Amino acid sequence: MTTDFPSFSNVPVNQTINETDTARFQCTATGNPTAKITWLKDGKAVGSGNTLSFEANRTHSGKYWCSAENGLKTEINASAYLDVQCMLFTIALHKLGVKGESM
Repeated sequence: MTTDFPSFSNVPVNQTINETDTARFQCTATGNPTAKITWLKDGKAVGSGNTLSFEANRTHSGKYWCSAENGLKTEINASAYLDVQCMLFTIALHKLGVKGESM
């Protein structure tokens, strides 16, 4: 049986979304044994598995970490930032005529 340290095949990307929209991060890793994915924010676990998905509010803004380990004493990490735009800020920009998907 061959063992392989974990390596990322897909890493999360930075996002800017509006408050109440769904934030969705993807992260996949290969390895033998199979790598386990844990999601962290501010040093605390917030999810597990390849996808982290939640309805966002402005307190969710920040850096999210995808951590992969498979028991071979090697852990790898990748991160992405989430910028959640306050609903009032988005409405104000719209009233000013500012257009675009992400502000």
